Amino acid sequence: MSDSSSFHYEDLIDRLLLIVTLNSTLIHFLLSSQVEESVDPDRVDSLTQGLVRTRKWMEEATTMKGIPPSTQNIMSLIVKRLSQVESLLPKLSDKAKQMESGHAAQEILSLLDGKEVPPESHKASGAQSQTKDADLVPLVGEEKPKPMEIYRKVDVEDDLFGLIGQSQRLIQQYSQRCHVLLPTFWLESLRELHRYKSESPFLGDVVEIPGRILVKITKGLMTEAPGARLLQDLMKHRQQENYLNGSEMERIERAVAKYFQGVEPVLKEDQLDVKEKILEAKTAFDSFGWGGPELEKRIIKRLNQEVEEAIQNAETASDPSRQVIYAEVAKLLSKLQHALLAEPRPREILAQMKP
Repeated sequence: MSDSSSFHYEDLIDRLLLIVTLNSTLIHFLLSSQVEESVDPDRVDSLTQGLVRTRKWMEEATTMKGIPPSTQNIMSLIVKRLSQVESLLPKLSDKAKQMESGHAAQEILSLLDGKEVPPESHKASGAQSQTKDADLVPLVGEEKPKPMEIYRKVDVEDDLFGLIGQSQRLIQQYSQRCHVLLPTFWLESLRELHRYKSESPFLGDVVEIPGRILVKITKGLMTEAPGARLLQDLMKHRQQENYLNGSEMERIERAVAKYFQGVEPVLKEDQLDVKEKILEAKTAFDSFGWGGPELEKRIIKRLNQEVEEAIQNAETASDPSRQVIYAEVAKLLSKLQHALLAEPRPREILAQMKP
């Protein structure tokens, strides 16, 4: 539009179509959360980011010159409803993060207050309780064997396949001409993946399969169209950013922790429910985050294709363990995409990239 402050019905149609899309996304989120019986906090936060921008865009329309009073009233009501949803989503995100991290904080507070620990807390900390019970030495009879630790997280990553070093060298090589925050996000995801240890013979596949996909994503951003050109153009408008902040790292840590929870049956060599895992992966793919209209979609589409390919591999892999790993990789990539869209800096970058 030549005069952005004047009302045009074409512009109104665009804004209302965006509202319909947002409304459909929220409905899908609510229904899929009910089916999955869990809420992904990163998905909530990415929805919140999109909602805030949509609400502001609609709010601007209510003050345009020449807008009919009846249209202004309806749009003001839409803005009010969006504001109400916007105020609720952060509370939902906080609750979802508490559920993902367990009830350790609540349990500690209850003990300090001298109160009985709620039954839910005992249930959530079942693994800790089992470990504590296993440490007790019986007065009579043999000592109980300690349960085997399937996997654990360590402070320093082990570059098992040289993938971390490969990605670090690549980012360093291209950092003079490419903005590297997005590649760094995928590098840190790769490093977090390598901070998990296990005695299981399947650990190699559990780390290497997603690791090679993350390297492919990182390399593709800097060396292939459209990412290479977009990241080079970004250097003209934005200072280099090659470190993640605490919030961005926390989202990666939660996503990778969720991945290892998902592949635990593989590491334990338990019986695998492949069909259920593939169904979960497809549900995550249906909920893949594309962001609002202001974001560059070509880079997002490349990641979407990686998720789709992981699901195809889950359906066709040669053995059940690899099928489950690929299904969990699809879920991991989808969750990391929600993590990207939930953070201000990556969203700003994707917005700046759009022509």
